[in-house]
Amino acid sequence: MTGERPAPQSGELGRRRRARVAFSRLTVTIVLANLIGLVILLLGSFALTNYRDGLIEAKLEGVRAQAQIIADVLAQVAIDETSCQPVEEADVERLGEEVALCSLALNQTDVREVFNRVWDSFEGRVRIFNAPQTFENPPVSDASILLIEDIVLRQDRIEAESLPPLEDQDKRNAFTLDTVWQGFINFFSSDYHDHAALRRLEDELNEALDSSPFAEDRGAASVRIDEEGQLVVSVTVPIRRVQAIYGLVTAESGGIDELVERARLSILPFFGLAMAAAILSSLLLTAMIAQPIRQHAIAADKVREGIAAAGRARIPDFTNRKDEIGELSGSLKSMTQAIYARIDAIESFAADVSHELKNPLTSIRSAAETLQIAKTPEQQQKLLGVIQKDVARMDRLITDISNASRLDAELARESREVVDLVQLIKDITLVYDQTSKDGEASVVFSDPIQGVYVLGNAAALGQVARNLIDNARSFSPPGGEVRVRVEAPTQRLSIARLIVEDDGPGVPPDNLESIFQRFYTKRPTGTSFGNNSGLGLAISRQIIESHGGRIYAENRLENPDDLNGLRRGARFIVELPAD
Repeated sequence: MTGERPAPQSGELGRRRRARVAFSRLTVTIVLANLIGLVILLLGSFALTNYRDGLIEAKLEGVRAQAQIIADVLAQVAIDETSCQPVEEADVERLGEEVALCSLALNQTDVREVFNRVWDSFEGRVRIFNAPQTFENPPVSDASILLIEDIVLRQDRIEAESLPPLEDQDKRNAFTLDTVWQGFINFFSSDYHDHAALRRLEDELNEALDSSPFAEDRGAASVRIDEEGQLVVSVTVPIRRVQAIYGLVTAESGGIDELVERARLSILPFFGLAMAAAILSSLLLTAMIAQPIRQHAIAADKVREGIAAAGRARIPDFTNRKDEIGELSGSLKSMTQAIYARIDAIESFAADVSHELKNPLTSIRSAAETLQIAKTPEQQQKLLGVIQKDVARMDRLITDISNASRLDAELARESREVVDLVQLIKDITLVYDQTSKDGEASVVFSDPIQGVYVLGNAAALGQVARNLIDNARSFSPPGGEVRVRVEAPTQRLSIARLIVEDDGPGVPPDNLESIFQRFYTKRPTGTSFGNNSGLGLAISRQIIESHGGRIYAENRLENPDDLNGLRRGARFIVELPAD
């Protein structure tokens, strides 16, 4: 019975990341990416096609020059004009006047005498052939029949080489690194050697016999494999006097494979240096890129585990780096701080909610217990009024808490559009004017001449305006007035303002900032308590900050220069970027 492998848990994934810090997959990718180009370059250099072709061309030129010199010398001193060999009668009858009465040949003694000299300018193999004595097609089918002399010319030098002991003879034929290297090298030259192996000496001799005596490069040239399996360049030049061919000179030169292999080996040190540089650069890239990324991944795992365990983890700080890693580090740090701030806010919000709900519940429980022992109808009615008032307060709290808890999600989902701030505030104040009751503060809107437009969410901005107006009316004396106006942006400052003023007691200077905290319900003496949840201003600040603006409060003073002087009311100012 088979089953799927279970997915790794988060803790297991974190352990895996911490266990493989030095050799991550990204490190291997970086190393391979840096080495693959060098490996391709190395493999291409083993072919050395241009170098090999140039070397063969140069050797052919040298061998051709030597072969022509030898052919010219032999044409002068080694032609046997007296040894006329009879021709078969069958050949005469078959060819008629086209056949000579005697065949042409070289004097073997003179040929050997010529090669008793020292040829310091040439090192290679020289073979001398008589001209073919038959009239077959092709004329030469077996070069060994026509061979007169086979000489290996070497420069005057002595080469010493240490031979392995006799008991190591079997080991030399065994599988060694040298055989592996040679097989690897032969792989890149296999095509060239295969073509050279198809070329025979007899083909070269026949081409030389058919060549023109007036050509700039006399004779025939080829690249062949000799009897020892070595790659050689070969040139065959006819030995002529006038138009008659008395013989042929074949000059060969080897050592091509050795020279190409030396060139290959000379590349290896540079390849080693390049590989070392590539590995060092890969390690540097790993230290600069792969390791910081892995450290951030490990830190992210710790953050997740820390959140589950109510702990705190630190994100590595690479913000001093002026590159993408530094940007990633800064973004992760900001994100982590935002997550922790949100967690703290949720915890604080839950504690505040618990505290705020506990107060009316305690009051309701106390009134209910007292109601059982109340003796007069007046006492019972008073206690029932307390219970109803606290129930209404709890209802407002729950409603405002619900609105505050889903506010972030709503602000993130809702789209922004151009809002006519003047028309929005005008519509809101009109509702207050039409629904105002006797004794409540009236709402007066100062309609500006021009329109004011901002980019935002009309419903959220309307909620801010209602919260500020409700707050101002709650602090206004009976029959008071709440003044609302919108100020257009100026050429110097592209900011639109919404201002709400009241005639209430104002805000103590020390509380101008704390009134925007959640569940702030401290109220001056003489104002009603329990009619507000303490969330309206906090929600308003949250909405305005999400729109890129700010909200703050100040007092309307009798003497603007005296901050602790007589207060004539409060003023709330909302600033928003103008569209």
